[in-house]
Amino acid sequence: MQEMQGNRGNWLIIKRQCLILLAVLLAAMSLVVPNNAKAEGEGNLLDRFWDDWTFNGFIKNETAYRYQEPRSITKIRNILSLGGQYSASSNSSVTISGWAYYDHAYDLFDYETIAARHVRDEDQPLVFVDNLAQEKDSPVAEIREFYLDIFTDNMDIRLGKQFVVWGVLEGMRVTDEINPMDFREMILPDLLDYRIPLWTAKIDYYREEDTWQFLWIPDLKFHKPAPAGSEWELLQNVPNTTKPDSSKLRNTEVGIRYTKEILGTEVGLSYLYTWDDFPVVFRTSRISSTIEPTFFPTYSRLTMYGATFVSPVGGNIIKGEFVYVPDKYFGLKNDSDVDDDDFLDSDGIVQKEHIRWGVGLDFNKWGMDISPAISQWIILDYDPVLFQDKFDTSLALFIRKPMPEKSAVFQMLYINVLNARESYLKPKIIFDVTDHFQIGAGMDIFYGRSSRLGIEARNGRIFGAEADTSIQSAQFFGNFRDNSRLFMEFKYTF
Repeated sequence: MQEMQGNRGNWLIIKRQCLILLAVLLAAMSLVVPNNAKAEGEGNLLDRFWDDWTFNGFIKNETAYRYQEPRSITKIRNILSLGGQYSASSNSSVTISGWAYYDHAYDLFDYETIAARHVRDEDQPLVFVDNLAQEKDSPVAEIREFYLDIFTDNMDIRLGKQFVVWGVLEGMRVTDEINPMDFREMILPDLLDYRIPLWTAKIDYYREEDTWQFLWIPDLKFHKPAPAGSEWELLQNVPNTTKPDSSKLRNTEVGIRYTKEILGTEVGLSYLYTWDDFPVVFRTSRISSTIEPTFFPTYSRLTMYGATFVSPVGGNIIKGEFVYVPDKYFGLKNDSDVDDDDFLDSDGIVQKEHIRWGVGLDFNKWGMDISPAISQWIILDYDPVLFQDKFDTSLALFIRKPMPEKSAVFQMLYINVLNARESYLKPKIIFDVTDHFQIGAGMDIFYGRSSRLGIEARNGRIFGAEADTSIQSAQFFGNFRDNSRLFMEFKYTF
């Protein structure tokens, strides 16, 4: 009965999204269709309307096989993606895109085999494992983009559901903190596929030598964890989290970015007043007691001052990002009691200034595009009672090798988190069978030790007095060392 109700709820969500899509489309049409066209006959207007549309999309199958015990096919996801652009005049257009997908693996294999929770939690009592929450990332249908563009001589205005990218380093989030992330498969999907679009007003104002960009984001969304009980579960929505009221103007997000070319180098400066996409989990805990702490999770504001640069040097490209954040919260170790009152100091959380920086290089060698990069977090005025290290360093390497004689492209992504001694490797090869049909194959390989970082929430309760309640990051690859897999992809574009 619960499963039937869950499926009914999923389809109700899909129906609601489709109705919203239709309503926004009709509203957008009324804005962009010229008045003289509206006065014409309905048949002629309809013909002109369809003539001004351009459509695109793809059908894709993603199949994955976990070769670690318990071995199993863990994904047979079929995806339909559709997009279109309507242009009724030279200075306005409407863009829409969305997708729907269904994972047939759940129809063919037992849920516990796919998620492997019995094996992962074999040291827990059986009744505890049997009562774990189970959610499926299927079926899903959603609008990914829906926005109106208005163009003038020196200004572009984009209103609607969209992605905004400020970063210049692929795969590293330094200044790029605008759109939250969907961790349904960690960071394994393509970059835009794991970003969550937001309803945003974006204005680009162009001058002769520089550009100003202004953002206003009334749509408050935060990082979305993987489905509870799935093989990618790490951090979950913490029960009783205090969320900001999106209906209040003071809770909206705003951003400003200025870009200018200086001596051949594109330089950008940015300001973003946003929300931390992970909640800050305050906790009251008695040091000498084994009683479970009391948690007070809430979302907090962040102020981010950023800078980027992209510079061509001798046929190569050097690029970098820098951010200063004065108001980030960090967690304290569970035995922090400087005032000797037998209670955890500052409710387990302290506010610190920190900086983030990253530098990358793009060059071509041996017929390959090679892009190494390094990024680092540094906590200023560091205190040893903080759970997180003062320096947190990551390395990344992306390689792309076209093989035109085989109508193929080989690419590889490698990420190493130095402090945690964890890494992720993704080799992949893509064959172009025709101009519209591709076949891809590759591996997702994880290395490292499992950790208990983060808040663990199950069946509406928070467990783990020893859990770190401050380091809220899904990029701890060691937790998924048993999820290494082979995958194949079949994609037809139109």
